[in-house]
Amino acid sequence: MPTKKRKIAAPVAKVWAVLADFPAIATWAPQVDHSTATTEAHGGIGAVRRVQVGRIALLETVVDWRPSSLLSYTVEGLPPIAGSIVTTWQLADIDGSTKTTVTTTVASRPNPVSRIVGRALSRQLGRAAKQMLGGLAARVEAATVEEAAK
Repeated sequence: MPTKKRKIAAPVAKVWAVLADFPAIATWAPQVDHSTATTEAHGGIGAVRRVQVGRIALLETVVDWRPSSLLSYTVEGLPPIAGSIVTTWQLADIDGSTKTTVTTTVASRPNPVSRIVGRALSRQLGRAAKQMLGGLAARVEAATVEEAAK
């Protein structure tokens, strides 16, 4: 269960605004080539987005939505041997900045091959989480600097 953390130099509301635009992950996550909503709802529990990462198409469904504090979604589209995957974003205010934590949980099936695949996938998803945090920070901090310059 890889967990990555980063302090983003922007208030929680600004970080949440980017995360809450659920279908728009391709605008800030560097590894995402394309993303789009597949449900009428673009946010909240039950919202679904399709994410294209290279040749892999994933469906991500929101399972927990707590404005300005938590976003959690399942990830589907990887081979079944990978097991189930849930990504959770948590936000906390730290003196006007945002402590941002992303945790990816891989629940492997109870057989040796699945556990090996799950461990390898966890490492890969940990690297992806770090990239997403970097992209999120760059997007939010750039917007904050632009607003301050006006």
